[in-house]
Amino acid sequence: MDLLNFTSDVMALFLMWLFVNASIHKLQVDNRNYYQQLFSDYGLRNKNIAIALCYFLGVVEMTLAFTILFEATRSQAAILSVLLLSVYLIGMTVQLIQGKRDMSCGCSGANSQLKISWPLIIRNGVLIVLTLNCTLPGAGFPPQLWFAVLMASGFMILTYSCVENLIVNAQKISILRAY
Repeated sequence: MDLLNFTSDVMALFLMWLFVNASIHKLQVDNRNYYQQLFSDYGLRNKNIAIALCYFLGVVEMTLAFTILFEATRSQAAILSVLLLSVYLIGMTVQLIQGKRDMSCGCSGANSQLKISWPLIIRNGVLIVLTLNCTLPGAGFPPQLWFAVLMASGFMILTYSCVENLIVNAQKISILRAY
């Protein structure tokens, strides 16, 4: 077993967590107005298309979350995940270039205080690069590695959460410094 195969399994579990969470936010009826407004901020003004897109993205993310786990579909799911994350990255980059810095990114649902920013662009770029690792075959989750894969995936989840909170806190500090 190679380290890259092991990290492919770790990233697959991490991406499952990431996409399940993202999908749940988009598929919840309570978040419909939030995502409708968010898509409007990104330039999509048609309410019906925004709602349909929200559900479509939620279903795509949920599908990717589970197809990336299986060896037979992992490479294809990883490529589609890279494409989806790239679309999100490009969308945020365009908004930043246009000077829209006070927009919610939509990454963590309606209750998130995370705004689009260059650190968020970097985070998504890193996610894209790490997701490419899932195009490699996994180690097949041999029984002796389950614990290590789970712990490493848990570490990835904690690291991701910490980075997200650091970005939010940096944004809050920036606002406080302005006063």
